[in-house]
Amino acid sequence: MKKIVLTGILLITAAIHLSAQEPQTKIDTTKKVDIYKEFDMNSFADATIKIKDSSVLSQHLIGIKAGYGMPNVSFSQDIDHKGFRTPKNFGLYYTYYHSLWKSMPYFGIQTGIEYNEIGYTHLYEISKNQFEEHDQIYQSVQIPFLTQFRVDFWKMRVMVGLGPYGYYLLSTDLEGGIPETTNKLGVGIMGSGGLAFVLKPVEFHIEASYKYALSYFVDPKIYSEDAWTYTHSNQLLISFGVFFRLGR
Repeated sequence: MKKIVLTGILLITAAIHLSAQEPQTKIDTTKKVDIYKEFDMNSFADATIKIKDSSVLSQHLIGIKAGYGMPNVSFSQDIDHKGFRTPKNFGLYYTYYHSLWKSMPYFGIQTGIEYNEIGYTHLYEISKNQFEEHDQIYQSVQIPFLTQFRVDFWKMRVMVGLGPYGYYLLSTDLEGGIPETTNKLGVGIMGSGGLAFVLKPVEFHIEASYKYALSYFVDPKIYSEDAWTYTHSNQLLISFGVFFRLGR
């Protein structure tokens, strides 16, 4: 009996000794972080600032402009003449700003109808270094069609335009009316540049434009059947305009 009890005690002691020698497995209590979940783009949806895509914005403007003009006519022959000055220039315009191919929001078109005085002053030499002046002034209606490049910043806009225009002579102060040798209808090319002050929905524009007619102003055979004289009207115009935005 003593042997049985002694044997049991020895077995229990050996079991306890072996269990004490085995390494205990440590439990990792560190919280695992799911990297993909932390950087899910949807998790930043509330933190982003919604910005309007300027490439799809459009603007419609209508306005008026009045300006001070400096018209003249260029002659291929040596003809004594000079330009004159006139404040009788004004018009009604429509402008549409849009993006080019929905990717470059810097473009627009402008058209309208204008009233302008064009022509020149003919100089007749009556004696040495003395000339007699005869104004050749015509009243005209003009229709420009410009492609306009623009850059907006702060409350201002820089504008540069280029395109064709057409004109029609309405009347003149010359005795007998418009001469038969003068072409009433013509076309040309023009360029413009300016600055706009944007105070929504009103805008104030200051612009300079230059027009050069591709059509002959008068019949090339006006002075000689053999030596033709080519004439092209031109005009430098400084204008001020007020425009209103249509819609939102």
